Amino acid sequence: MEKILCPVDFSDTSGRAIEYAVYIAQHAGAHLSLLHVLHLPIVDTSETALVASELLGEQKRDAAVKLDALILEMENRYGANRDGGFTCDYILKEALLTDITNELTASGGYELIVMGTTGLDNTMEELLIGSNTEAVIEEVKSPVLSIPATAPAPSFEKIVYASDYSEEDRNALKQVVNLGSFFGSQIDVVHVVKSQGATHSEEAEHFWAELQKLFPNVPLNFQEITNKHRDEGLKAYFKKAGGEVLAIVRRKKGFLRELFTQSLAERLTYQAEVPLLVLHGQKIK
Repeated sequence: MEKILCPVDFSDTSGRAIEYAVYIAQHAGAHLSLLHVLHLPIVDTSETALVASELLGEQKRDAAVKLDALILEMENRYGANRDGGFTCDYILKEALLTDITNELTASGGYELIVMGTTGLDNTMEELLIGSNTEAVIEEVKSPVLSIPATAPAPSFEKIVYASDYSEEDRNALKQVVNLGSFFGSQIDVVHVVKSQGATHSEEAEHFWAELQKLFPNVPLNFQEITNKHRDEGLKAYFKKAGGEVLAIVRRKKGFLRELFTQSLAERLTYQAEVPLLVLHGQKIK
């Protein structure tokens, strides 16, 4: 992994995301870019355009000061751009967050997006942070690691990957294994079934044998668990196993679809519970 992108809005939530982004950059020896976007105001007259332009200029100067301070803090605290094993800079743009992240991941070489997220509460700030994260996950075809405001100090000793035995699992697991390699992570591959049966057991044995061939010498563990509600079973396993990052594939079809077809409030509440690595479904050709 060479380049990581971390959108920031100077909130406590994005501050926690920065900690995770720095942690990954340190272990991977990667370059980390903080991204802050300014939204262009909608104007209807030349007079309001002048006021909007002045306001935007003021916001841009203020954001640049804050970004400079964040970079200085990473240099002093973590040794960034010095002897800390990673480099960092910032990007300040007037754009939509999804547009610029799409552009940077497509042509800028950024391989991972790390950003804060939160469940819905009673503040507009939390609503906007959660909505932005959901929009990036939905529209940007790159891995997104969403970090809740309540996440503990970053650690990747145990990654739990939710599988549905699809072809997309193989490609997604390659990305999880690659991330885990920087930390020596134990990776638990978990499949949830509503009820056990001979067919499920045979499929599980075949899948596990295939994983062992695909990923030799990787600290993998495989578990097939039973729960009528798959999302609940997954969360219960994650908690019991001491998981630190939950990895799932974002796809239009598959047993995890219910996680992303609930209302916006339910989706964001779920994402806010644990650090969530969202990979996009892609079959191996």
